Amino acid sequence: MLRQLRRRYRLGVVTNGIDRVQRARLAASGIAPLFDAVVTSQSCGFAKPDPRILHVALHEMEVLPRHAVYVGDDPATDGAAARAAGVRFVWMDRGGDVRGRRPRRRVTSLRGLVDLL
Repeated sequence: MLRQLRRRYRLGVVTNGIDRVQRARLAASGIAPLFDAVVTSQSCGFAKPDPRILHVALHEMEVLPRHAVYVGDDPATDGAAARAAGVRFVWMDRGGDVRGRRPRRRVTSLRGLVDLL
């Protein structure tokens, strides 16, 4: 699904994590080359829900907030960062508990994301 999305969209990773750990995970999974940007809280100095972490990724990818979609699994943290950055948010619902309000746009798989976009 990532390869299919990559044919039409620029893809990035934004994560509150340790840079070398997150990059190693992407490399080990074989999907690292599919992403135009990988921004970690450690590398940029901002953590979600601070919208500046998304601004760093958008800048690296040369994408305006109004042309971006942020997909995240935590409606509170990821959704708040996206809203504050002016980016549309899609919740990747993995069936866990939800704090706060339920996002309007929701998918349960990357296949659902392909269909939604």
